[in-house]
Amino acid sequence: MVSLNKYMNLSLAQKILSSKKPFVFYHTHEVTRDSLQEAIDTEKSMDLDICVDEAGRPYLGHSREFYEKSASPWDRSMPLWEAVELLSKASIPVIVDCKHYRGWRYVEEVIARIGPAKCMAHTFVSEFHFHYISHNDVLCEWSPVEKLRSLKARFPSLTTTVSAKGLPHDLLLSAQYEELLHNIKKTLIANQVDTVCLNIPDQTFSDEALAFFLKAQIIPHIMIDEIETSQLSEVYIGETDVLGSASISAWLQ
Repeated sequence: MVSLNKYMNLSLAQKILSSKKPFVFYHTHEVTRDSLQEAIDTEKSMDLDICVDEAGRPYLGHSREFYEKSASPWDRSMPLWEAVELLSKASIPVIVDCKHYRGWRYVEEVIARIGPAKCMAHTFVSEFHFHYISHNDVLCEWSPVEKLRSLKARFPSLTTTVSAKGLPHDLLLSAQYEELLHNIKKTLIANQVDTVCLNIPDQTFSDEALAFFLKAQIIPHIMIDEIETSQLSEVYIGETDVLGSASISAWLQ
């Protein structure tokens, strides 16, 4: 019984590393009651984008800045706290994604209600705000990596993950970026970050590139929907826009 309880208190990242196999999370901008219930019923996972409006009220979705700059229609997600209530009673893992730097106190509350060991907290971090290539820059999405480090201190069983923007497309293919890669890894280690999303072409990942991060117990993210992953034998965190392609989460319980 002691060993079982100890396993249940491990973070998602620790469980994935222990499993020695990839785990694919469901990624979505829009959370409806039907899609959330389907994710729970099929034992998959869920992605919550936490944002705040001009009055500081929290909601599920991206920022006004994002929708205006991307010319995307507003997502029609269900009320935040109704989704959190359902997920607090379910066993599936949840990506808790901070989409506005003023939303951190709500991110903390979401994690506390759902359960830290079931959550993977994510944000774009200022330290990884690169400009090797041009990108759509939503300024309110950026936060210092210290935000995640302080979350980890409060919730030790939480999994933390950071995203970068603007890295060169051939980051993993060219020797000229070796120092850059080492500096990225040093920042992740120094801030106890568990997983990283580099936002570079997913087909450029290889076992060698995955192992570079895995040696430091850091798991890279790969969007799996448009690439062939059969050539990868190392552990990674996959993301998919298709619920049916997401991993069944029962083995992480």
